[in-house]
Amino acid sequence: MITLKDQKKMDSWTLLRLNPRLQIQYVDHVAEHMPNIETYYPVYVKKTRPHGQRYPVYVKNPVYPGYVFVKLNIEGGMFRYLITTPIKAYYIKFGGNISTIPEKVIDKLRGLEARGLLVREIQRENPFKPGKMVRVHLPYADITAVIIRLLKRQNMALIDTPIGRTTVHIHKMSVL
Repeated sequence: MITLKDQKKMDSWTLLRLNPRLQIQYVDHVAEHMPNIETYYPVYVKKTRPHGQRYPVYVKNPVYPGYVFVKLNIEGGMFRYLITTPIKAYYIKFGGNISTIPEKVIDKLRGLEARGLLVREIQRENPFKPGKMVRVHLPYADITAVIIRLLKRQNMALIDTPIGRTTVHIHKMSVL
């Protein structure tokens, strides 16, 4: 007779690849139809401001889009059901064998996710702001100018030079 302790030893984590757009539906489908199988995919919270919205919103995004960790008994028959769902999924294999992932790796991922350390977003600030002094690199000479405003189209800026106002591509400028 197999005890619960022996069953836990036989269960191991493996990795499935699927369509990133269907990741949440796949996990929901497995939870509904196969409640004894544990699934996990790490997520992080991203601050974004959708078009037309005044205030930013926080959205959960998967760290590994299109990949789901699954804990199951590979020697049992359940592993076939995971790839025959309406949402196509494929096991990650190395050398023809389904790869397994140690429990400590999943525990480490969960710990980093809980502390918010799994993904760190870097906000880059545009150095080209109105009022900044810039050097404009032209084929015949470099001139200094002041940015009046940024133009959305084609990454251009309206600048004020000693000889008048003009528009210039941002890649032809450097901040002083």
